[in-house]
Amino acid sequence: MNILNQKNHGMPTEIGGYFGLELPWHGELYPDALKLQSGRAAIRAALESAAITQVLLPAYVCDSVIKAVTDSGAKAVFYCLDESRYPKDLPATFPKHSALLYVNYFGLCAKNIAKLRTVIPACRLIIDNSQALFATHQGELATIYSPRKFVGVPDGGLLIHSASLKFKMPDVEDSASIERMRPLIVRMAYSARQGYSDFKKIPLSLQDTTPLLMSRLTQRLLKSIPWTEIAQRRRKNFLLMSKELDGINGMHWELDAADVPMCYPLTLPGEKVDQIRDQLTARNIFIPIYWQDALPRITPNSIETILTNHTLFIPIDQRMESNQVKMLSDLLLKMAS
Repeated sequence: MNILNQKNHGMPTEIGGYFGLELPWHGELYPDALKLQSGRAAIRAALESAAITQVLLPAYVCDSVIKAVTDSGAKAVFYCLDESRYPKDLPATFPKHSALLYVNYFGLCAKNIAKLRTVIPACRLIIDNSQALFATHQGELATIYSPRKFVGVPDGGLLIHSASLKFKMPDVEDSASIERMRPLIVRMAYSARQGYSDFKKIPLSLQDTTPLLMSRLTQRLLKSIPWTEIAQRRRKNFLLMSKELDGINGMHWELDAADVPMCYPLTLPGEKVDQIRDQLTARNIFIPIYWQDALPRITPNSIETILTNHTLFIPIDQRMESNQVKMLSDLLLKMAS
């Protein structure tokens, strides 16, 4: 191939000029996935393409997922979870234009998904893998991914769907990725604290769920990431954290052979959680909260309430070395005692 004639998104290859970022090339995690601007846009695109009119959703889910459902024109109906995070009271049948969406919570629910596949027709099942980037599509109607929950990219959503789903890619490309890059660059140049105010604006800039093509910037960034190393490091760190903290954890989590977790969920007595989170923040150890916006939909003393109010989502990501995992687990043991 004559490299002088290669094309990139319809534009001629440029030669010379100033240098851009020097990025490695590791390839794509899901080369055949449809690439959109966000996970929520991917959910909407799947529902619209399948003409879904009603979606069963977990009550314990962020409002952005609900908005994607309603923006598609479908009705949202909520279900609760049991102690194993499996849906309660599943309907016996699913009408033609309905579907159930299940969240692969924290990348640790592979067994629940395998069970769902035995009781729900694949054409009625949508898996939200926003918290489980490495969990593979298994033939269900649609599987959704949000890479920015796992790696440093400004936006982007991936959609893998069954062959029966006819999907037309949007014509317009997302043009806001450059603005969303600011908190990533500020963190690299300064600190997470200094970039946090800009980081909080990213979800607001993705509120419009109208599907757009993933930006070329995000697509290129995603090709620069060593996916295999990341998966291995996350699993290793989770197992180290689990070894140290399972004895004080009020909830059991099992790492399946294929699971690559987003975090280590640590459930503690309610009064401890906020205290520990504040103490960790003071030490520049940042713990997210999932999902306060679900509180109006969930009942007291439920598994959903425990996850929302009594659980710390401890980082175990690829940036952490083994000694940092041990340091953090020792600190948590001390704080929880």
